Amino acid sequence: MSKWQVGIYLRLSSDDDDDKAESNSITNQRNLINYYLSNLKDINVYKCYSDDGYTGTDFNRPAFQEMMENIREKRINCVIVKDLSRVGRNYINVGYFIDDTIPRYNLRFISVNDNIDSYLNPESKDSLDVLFKNLMNESFAKDISKKIRTSFAISKRNGNFIGAIAPYGYLKDSDDYHKLVIDKEAEKTVKKIFNLALCGKSRRQIADDLNNNHILTPSNYMKTFYNIKTPGLSSKWTPYMVDAILKNKTYIGYLIQGKVTKVSHKNHKVITVPENDWIVVPNHHEPIITEDIFNQVQNILYNRNSRVNNDGNMYKYTGYLKCGDCGSTLHKQHRPNGDITFFYCGAYRKKKICTKHYILESELDSIVLDTLNKYIDIISNIEDKIEKNFSVSYVEYEKESKKIKVLELKKELEKYKKLLNCVKSDYEEDNISKNNFERFKEKYMYKINDIRLTIEDLSKNNYRDDNIKIINKIKSTGQLEKITRNIVNEFIERINVYEEKKVEIVFKYRNVYEDALLYLKTKEI
Repeated sequence: MSKWQVGIYLRLSSDDDDDKAESNSITNQRNLINYYLSNLKDINVYKCYSDDGYTGTDFNRPAFQEMMENIREKRINCVIVKDLSRVGRNYINVGYFIDDTIPRYNLRFISVNDNIDSYLNPESKDSLDVLFKNLMNESFAKDISKKIRTSFAISKRNGNFIGAIAPYGYLKDSDDYHKLVIDKEAEKTVKKIFNLALCGKSRRQIADDLNNNHILTPSNYMKTFYNIKTPGLSSKWTPYMVDAILKNKTYIGYLIQGKVTKVSHKNHKVITVPENDWIVVPNHHEPIITEDIFNQVQNILYNRNSRVNNDGNMYKYTGYLKCGDCGSTLHKQHRPNGDITFFYCGAYRKKKICTKHYILESELDSIVLDTLNKYIDIISNIEDKIEKNFSVSYVEYEKESKKIKVLELKKELEKYKKLLNCVKSDYEEDNISKNNFERFKEKYMYKINDIRLTIEDLSKNNYRDDNIKIINKIKSTGQLEKITRNIVNEFIERINVYEEKKVEIVFKYRNVYEDALLYLKTKEI
């Protein structure tokens, strides 16, 4: 029987992605060690342990741990590596291996490139040269870790997605893996979740709905469609999973990275980063959800004043009522006898920073119902005029409508260009101060850029939003008899209540109405 039962240990990680990468490859390490062993006697290779893709700063590597177990079981009594950095790049842990493990188990340790053989030359492992190399290996790991972190942080701030898997609802762009594109199938589920939340469903109810309709969870979806395994594989939707989607600004076009980090190059424990330190890039990719809908859902689900009814559904006005004077959420309250419900400004009640004004639920219902029916009448009238006077297809109307809107926007663009030139002239002639010039300049440049972006968007010939179909949908609703949660969700974006019970209703589809009105006005109907 051979005297030495040898364990060959090989390791490679991204830390070695430098000019020595080729020499450090697993294959070259193995070849070098086999050649070295061919000149030794009484040698039997028990096993070759290989950690490919594991950093040297972490000793919790599967092959290394298996080797340590075999050392403790006395299956091997000799370990050979290419050099000390293959054992690790952590000064304390490598030192512990040399000073404690080797003598404790009477282990022969060979490091080929460092000329260490603890059996043939016991002093070789304790030399100052070994200590110095050990320190240098850790210093290298620390330096590389810092460079990689800095490089990733810069890349993230520049709007590059750095991640192995795109967020649910998106895919990595095949032309640029740092960009995200919408996954059309997963998009449907994301929109369904937000729509159910808008309808007043709780996170538990949304999860139940998804499970009852056999909609795949994000992890199962990635595994089924893309053969990608993600941590925490789950077959059932949970309120926590729904919550994570409803809170995620990724769906309104934000790229959010840097939410977690590791303690250090030696301690790989993952910790949560404070929200203020996240790397956030707005307008990074095409949104799945509009910002208005996202904000509305946040107000509905995460406002402390939001409550569900006894049947588990959201109250009809929850998330929609705002104080028109200060912007605070209106709170619902019942009179002592319970027969009368009214809404009051939360800011006045809590901080006395607004005025004491309120409106009865019955009064609000009457105003909203009357206003909605008038709105439906106006929309229906516009649709009748278009249908009566023009024999145009939906797409033709859309083209005409957008063409007219672009012309109007170009007029507005010229107006702001003239204003910008005027303020420049005033500044050059010392008629206004530099501060006022900068303030007006910033304001006009913002408007000019905003209009240009709108024109550019309209010029893309994107006909996904068919105005005529939306108008027909509103018309088909007919006159309403009462206000329900579904009605509010379908037609209304926000309700502002001012002093003296003045109510302002901000409608959805108002751009559809304005576009159609502009179209009719231009055609002189």
